Amino acid sequence: MRGQVIRQTIVVVMLAIAASGCATKEKQTITMLEETNANLTERLNLARTELDAMTRERGEMDDRLVAALNEVDVLKEQLAERPVPEETAAGWTPVAGGAMIAIEGSVLYAPGKITLRREARRTLDSVVSTIQGEYADKDVHVFGHTDDQPIKKSGWMDNYQLSTERALAVVRYLQDRGVSPERLVACGCGEHRPRVPNTSETNRAANRRVEIFAIDPQ
Repeated sequence: MRGQVIRQTIVVVMLAIAASGCATKEKQTITMLEETNANLTERLNLARTELDAMTRERGEMDDRLVAALNEVDVLKEQLAERPVPEETAAGWTPVAGGAMIAIEGSVLYAPGKITLRREARRTLDSVVSTIQGEYADKDVHVFGHTDDQPIKKSGWMDNYQLSTERALAVVRYLQDRGVSPERLVACGCGEHRPRVPNTSETNRAANRRVEIFAIDPQ
């Protein structure tokens, strides 16, 4: 009888231990599931935050695109309202109110000089022919330009004076060839309106020039 009681007691203890083990495993499982759920919830919230940010950014990009398209439409309208540029004579470039031709300084003058070279006359005679033929109703503005090298031996006060004297030499030639002085203007810009930076001799040569504009009277 006593042995039976002992055996029953052992069984009860073993069942209690088994039950305790199952409870512990179940608790561990629940804890793990709770941690997994919390982790997934955090990742979901982060994903929602990123999605909201991307949605806002997409909205901003759409707004900028619409604004850019509106600007393009405005520019198209402005371009459509502009008058079609007049056809220009050969070698001339269209500008507002007329046309312009640029002649390299070396074609017209010796370095530091204002006297026109003999070979320059052929070029200027062609300019006169165009002015009197195709631009007879235009004023003629002549702009002299130099490079940025300071005056040393030529005797001119500065590049302003040199460029103005060169423009004046061209104006006088045009007048001698029949262009009315009432249409003529001589201007000197010195080195202050270069075509390209004065960083090399090639660039400086490009900046030494005379520009002749045939434009509407003011």
